Amino acid sequence: MPDPMIRALMPTDALLYVKFCHELSLKSGLQGSVWLRAMTAAGSMLGYSLSLEAGRVSWVQIEHGQISGLVTAKRRQGADVWDIDQLAYLPSADAPRTCARLLGHLLSAASDEGVLKVFLRLDSSSPAVEWALRVGFVQYSVETVYYLPEVPSPARPPRLEWVRPRCPSDHQALFQLYCSTVPVRVRQAEGMTLQEWRWTDGWWLDPMGLPPILGRGGRHDFVVEDAPRLIAWLQADRRRRRITIQAESRDGLDIDALIRHGLRTLGTGRHAYCAVREYQLNLVGALEEIGFAAIRTDSLLTRALATRIPELKLVPVRAS
Repeated sequence: MPDPMIRALMPTDALLYVKFCHELSLKSGLQGSVWLRAMTAAGSMLGYSLSLEAGRVSWVQIEHGQISGLVTAKRRQGADVWDIDQLAYLPSADAPRTCARLLGHLLSAASDEGVLKVFLRLDSSSPAVEWALRVGFVQYSVETVYYLPEVPSPARPPRLEWVRPRCPSDHQALFQLYCSTVPVRVRQAEGMTLQEWRWTDGWWLDPMGLPPILGRGGRHDFVVEDAPRLIAWLQADRRRRRITIQAESRDGLDIDALIRHGLRTLGTGRHAYCAVREYQLNLVGALEEIGFAAIRTDSLLTRALATRIPELKLVPVRAS
């Protein structure tokens, strides 16, 4: 029996891909219209196979003439990094081998492209976490997503005089906040230097200070300053309905008010999300008090493919 084949997803795979997504839905117990699932699958397939997104790569495993697994990744703009955003496989006794082969193929392709790191996010309860570890991925953090069904309208909107909009000159101070609040193992994975951190933050995508309608996709950034340092950073992404907080654990910092400020920025009447990593326990109590509830926990993994080596140069030495 020939080994399964891994190749790029192509437009001619449309029917195979729709069938693959349908089987995934059935075996996952998902409900909904078969027609709607097919249309959704066809739309995502076109995006993956025709590379409508710049930097998108997709591979499938073909076994017995059918798709048995899929992996897709996207290059992070401006950085030698790939983010795996989908790893799907049909449940079977051969599923561990399917995932290992797909991830191995992706890592080989990433190495050929000069990619330095690959990131992967998986549901912590998924057996694929263990399979990813077997091919060299390392888990560097765990993140829990909290969900609020509806942002309430505050009777008296908070006026936080100690919160101000982020400005371009805050980069160095925010990096210092990042270094003081994020464990070394996480910084080693996501960015140890100011330059690496700035790429991760996406500071280059849109100039800071632009109105949200003109830049950053509707994201508002705020900081809390305790001169000469910044002690908290709030991001409110109106498009994704998501708030993100990075703050020092200290007395006198009103986390509850900071969260409510972020919710007010998102706007009332709709849902909201907030992701909390394992080292941000100071946020959990305030979120639950407001009405947030944990809905999923993800394992954050990475695989380093290469190490930058500084270029050696000869420089003249002046005699004293």
